Amino acid sequence: MQHPAAAEYTYASHVCYEKSSIVKNSAWDLSQYNALSFWDFCSLQFHEAIVSAKHPFHIATVSTISSNGDPRSRSVVLRHFDSNTHEIAFHTDIRSPKLKDLRNCRTACLHWYNPALRVQIRLIASATAHHQDSRAEQAWHASRTTSRACYGTPSPPGTTMTQFPAAPTIPDLDDHSGYAHFVVVVCHFEELDVLALHASGHQRVLLSLKHDKVSWSIIAP
Repeated sequence: MQHPAAAEYTYASHVCYEKSSIVKNSAWDLSQYNALSFWDFCSLQFHEAIVSAKHPFHIATVSTISSNGDPRSRSVVLRHFDSNTHEIAFHTDIRSPKLKDLRNCRTACLHWYNPALRVQIRLIASATAHHQDSRAEQAWHASRTTSRACYGTPSPPGTTMTQFPAAPTIPDLDDHSGYAHFVVVVCHFEELDVLALHASGHQRVLLSLKHDKVSWSIIAP
């Protein structure tokens, strides 16, 4: 099924991301959808964002609350999306401050904004950290050695240093020393807040996945 905005937003070929570019920059027209077709379209974008580093939603901003109540935001790479369970996952280091935040409060906010399309997506999620379990092991074995290198560094993320560190050494494929620090954070969500900016009038909806039937509400921008 070709969704109304798909030709304006998706890549020319699902299998040739590295050689293609966005077909046309144009804000999404939410009036061309109903709740279900829009959820299908959003799901397609998230699936494609996992595959391609060039997709505008490949990087998300994740915000957490520290133990003293301070908000903290950082960018993460999307690693997994499941439209059936309403889950988005990213990887991190167990020594990272964000893990300490999530132990204190499992609620996280994920945010994307594409300035070319003038589209914003926000969601509130309940985050679960998977460390040295079957889910973490599966993700570790599926990850590239260049990604695994980040988890073998001696200094925890956020450590104060006297100089910029050298790039970590890329481990051999059978080197799993970084696995002890590797965590998969799975974020379960039930709503999407989507804003599309238009000169003729901004469009914003709250897409609800709480029940079997997908629904949405049009809300003020």
